[in-house]
Amino acid sequence: AFERASEAIFAVRPELREATFTALGVTLIAGGISGTISSVVSQPADSVLTYVAKQSAGGSLGIIGGAKMMVEEGGVSSLFRGLGSRSIWAGCIIGGQFLLYDVFRAFFGISGDDLNQVLEVVLPKNM
Repeated sequence: AFERASEAIFAVRPELREATFTALGVTLIAGGISGTISSVVSQPADSVLTYVAKQSAGGSLGIIGGAKMMVEEGGVSSLFRGLGSRSIWAGCIIGGQFLLYDVFRAFFGISGDDLNQVLEVVLPKNM
């Protein structure tokens, strides 16, 4: 999600690549977008796990059973309870992580090509 968000922003505003400061701003925004998307994807599972932990103190309520009970009691929206605050938190944290990564990459002069790993296999000629 981060790469696609970055590419989309740079496609609309290519001049943002020119200065390090603006490119880092794009990194922060794209990281925030990817953090928010990750929250939306993982929120239902986290909600169910929290619900199961609360309900099964000493019992044996499973994840599927817990999800069923949650939906029966609160509807499908109960799976997304707390999504707003979690999205803000994850957007800030993940955006900050991508920003720090790019700051240190720029500081040490490391390009994307420097980070590519290539496996070279050398075979003997007499095979």
